[in-house]
Amino acid sequence: MGKTVMIFGLGDLGGWALEFLARCEGVGTIIAADLREELGVMKTHTAAVGAAQLGYYKTIKFQKCDVRDIDGTAELLKAINPDLIYSTVTLAAWSQMAFFPREIEKKAEKASLVRLPLQILLVSKLMQAVKKSGITAPVLNHSLPDIVNPVLWRNGLGPLCGIGNLDIVVSEIYRKISLAENVPIREITICMVAAHSVGVLGTRTGVPFFFKILVRDKDITSKVDIDSLISDRLMGGPAPDRSFRNWYKYPIVASCAVKNIMAILNDTNLYTHAPGPIGLPGGYPVRLSAKGVEVVLPEEITLEEAIKINLDALKCEGIEEIKDDGTLVSTEEGYEINKEILGVDLREVRFADMEDVSKEIVLALRKAAEKYGASLPTY
Repeated sequence: MGKTVMIFGLGDLGGWALEFLARCEGVGTIIAADLREELGVMKTHTAAVGAAQLGYYKTIKFQKCDVRDIDGTAELLKAINPDLIYSTVTLAAWSQMAFFPREIEKKAEKASLVRLPLQILLVSKLMQAVKKSGITAPVLNHSLPDIVNPVLWRNGLGPLCGIGNLDIVVSEIYRKISLAENVPIREITICMVAAHSVGVLGTRTGVPFFFKILVRDKDITSKVDIDSLISDRLMGGPAPDRSFRNWYKYPIVASCAVKNIMAILNDTNLYTHAPGPIGLPGGYPVRLSAKGVEVVLPEEITLEEAIKINLDALKCEGIEEIKDDGTLVSTEEGYEINKEILGVDLREVRFADMEDVSKEIVLALRKAAEKYGASLPTY
């Protein structure tokens, strides 16, 4: 019969994940949930028909759901009792600043605090519903898990791990080494510790990281140009036009999600990279199986050292600290940038204040979009 997966959020990313998951062995039922019923029904039918063309006949259904209704979402989860939950819910795509002039977008890369409540709020509601439902399904969060997952864990609402970010960077490096050394990807092993900022800012800006690479069990780390491998992105150059620049990466990011989903469902003990595993900040090499997620580091680095690397890396995009209660503290530079661009005066955001702060930020984004001539989706 196969396992049951629930997808919460059918935007660009969730829609691609649905398409790929519909074509995977080991999944029998997919329940796709979103507040937007017309869009959700269309995407669900499209995935089901496309998968059937290739011989994959699954039960694929749409379920209208507003995760802000915690009680209603909990009842839905209890009724379906999925084997795994994948969440992409957010109040605004992280790529929203790409609609602003390029100089504004570049500044915003070092000032992430004000955008984080928009990433945290909905997934926190979903996690409250999961907890209330009493089900035991693992949750994979795709909304900036490097920072969001630690905040949620500090409030007893932690997803198992995150998806993407460091994994995308590492995936590109596998291809580069495969081409340069003329070896199959399966004969390459990469071990990297890094936060989301390394994919945005690269390593030449001083973003800290750990990196090790083996080809056929031979350590070649000292022989490669590490900065070039990490920072000169295969998909980081200018796209034919700016509107194209945001969505052409979604299939790759969604592939990360489906890879991790299938590793857990099929209990493959997959070696990969993931952000926010068991609530840790930043990204790490991990193994994924039906038992959960395990951080696996080489002998050259301890877990404490890896955590420090990632916490220092978060400062590069404007997060000075994540307090024990999940309060996010902005760097001074990030604070000044947010005040300049959005007119928002925020040095700290407490977890309890995420809802009110989110409303303030949405209004600020609308005003800034008008000021800079940016075309943003309606929130």
